[in-house]
Amino acid sequence: MDRLFSPNSRTGLRRTQLQEGPPRLLVRLVLGLIQGALLYGLYRTTKLNDINTGFLAAWALVASYAVPVGLAAIGQISFRASLIWTGIATALLAAIGLSSGLLPDNDNVFLVMAICLPAALFCAHHLIIPALRSGQAFAPYDQYYEAAWKAGIQLVLALMFLGVFWLILWLGAALFNAIGIDFVEDMISEEWFVFFASSLLFALGVELSDVRDGLTQGIRTVALTLLSWLLPVAVFLAAAFLITLPLAGLSELHSSLSPSGLMLAASAGLIILINTAYQDGGEHLTGTAFLRMTLRVGCVLLLPMTLFALWAVSVRIGQHGLTVSRIVAITAAVIGLIYAVGYVLAQFMGRNRGGGWLPWLEGTNVVAAIITTATLVGYSTPWLNPQQLSVNNQLARLESGTLKADAIPYSWLGWQAGKRGRAALEELAKSKDTAIATKAKAALENRYVEPVASNPALTILPEGTTLPEGFVDTLKASEFGFECPATDPCTARLYDYDADGSEDVLLAVYGQIRVFSRDSEGSWVNKGNFSRRADCKPVQPKTALKDNTPKSAPHNSVQPIELGGLVMDFAPELDCQP
Repeated sequence: MDRLFSPNSRTGLRRTQLQEGPPRLLVRLVLGLIQGALLYGLYRTTKLNDINTGFLAAWALVASYAVPVGLAAIGQISFRASLIWTGIATALLAAIGLSSGLLPDNDNVFLVMAICLPAALFCAHHLIIPALRSGQAFAPYDQYYEAAWKAGIQLVLALMFLGVFWLILWLGAALFNAIGIDFVEDMISEEWFVFFASSLLFALGVELSDVRDGLTQGIRTVALTLLSWLLPVAVFLAAAFLITLPLAGLSELHSSLSPSGLMLAASAGLIILINTAYQDGGEHLTGTAFLRMTLRVGCVLLLPMTLFALWAVSVRIGQHGLTVSRIVAITAAVIGLIYAVGYVLAQFMGRNRGGGWLPWLEGTNVVAAIITTATLVGYSTPWLNPQQLSVNNQLARLESGTLKADAIPYSWLGWQAGKRGRAALEELAKSKDTAIATKAKAALENRYVEPVASNPALTILPEGTTLPEGFVDTLKASEFGFECPATDPCTARLYDYDADGSEDVLLAVYGQIRVFSRDSEGSWVNKGNFSRRADCKPVQPKTALKDNTPKSAPHNSVQPIELGGLVMDFAPELDCQP
């Protein structure tokens, strides 16, 4: 891997002459206008009916991401190379967007695209630009470092510039409104102005931050220097955790949080801090032996952390199958393991002539970036989309019979698995197993609530009182079960609220007193709560006062209660139709 880079990686670089002055500014402003037109046209088109969703997805991806690629490329490479790279990115985005219309439930598919593609384009852009500037398939590592960090800071500065611009506009509009002139507010509220002004100002922000190259370099140096000195803290905490973990046992970890998510977050933070300290591998750490030693220790700690994360998420997938979060976790764990192995090997590889002091670390970063880019692009396609993969996996487990009745994700099938999930629920609703059929029907009607893992925590008053049979089970299988955790138990008391001779249950939940009573089938249901009155009648207070004379209304049929000097009326639980 230390041969991936030129031996003269920090001397004699062949750089493309950057375009400067008005031509570059003009090109970027034109790109800003094009993006504004595309976004405004997309906004108008979405209001039409019977528009192909794949076409809209392609339009949205090109309008949102293709133009920023061009803005970032202009001035960094030749104008011709910028056009070619922007054209390739545009074609890729359009193809991925159009393909989303080939599969059902493409709303979820597009959501994943909107998240994965920006990250993929950022990685790809900063792999391609240094390669084109250096004329090599693998550019010197310091060029990757310069390009990526500079672009990241440019993006932040351009967004801040755009945010302040809108803040000033709205402040000016407020000033004019104060003297009775609302023209400014009306103008900046127009949709066409919002899209065109935002796109133009963002393009201008990119240009201004590019012209002042020393500004971005200074901000980057200060930020990385400050962050690098957080590395010892992170390494100390990671080492202490790994040492303590065998002593405390995994049971404590599993009972409080997601172990894979914890390890992945810690590993990602450690990778970032390692790179803020290493930077371009130059001599800035030569006189800082403590920081160099800490960096080496952090590289070694990454390996057990990523291995643990990979094991933890693999166990969950084996038990419960794939979900979007588990696909993201297993991907992050594998990529994290690539970093960890490369960083550990970097400690034993010598320094190549003219390169950084840990060349395998540099090579690992580039290889991991290539793999990450390819993975994110794959996940952006409808066929490898995490949402689609998780639906396919869960339905396959359901169809094969590997899912037990109590492990079927009814809510997930109804809400997140799209048309295929709803179809599976309809089949389950016909099941001969009464429990499965009942839960499937409830999920189809959006009434099903996944039961909590343990019984809700309840304080029953007066002491020694026993709650009616079946009440706790009903509470556990309803949304109220989640509102009574062990850290904040609910309080329950028997009370015949409707004076029908049978005991009901009053449950204090988050400042409200909910009333539970048996229905005609003997099941416990939430009848309402004691608070203010409520009904389903649409009320316009101004019209009511104008057209009607207030008069006394009959009192609620359920008598109010008094608790601690506070009188509370009964408000029934209503299922108001739209």
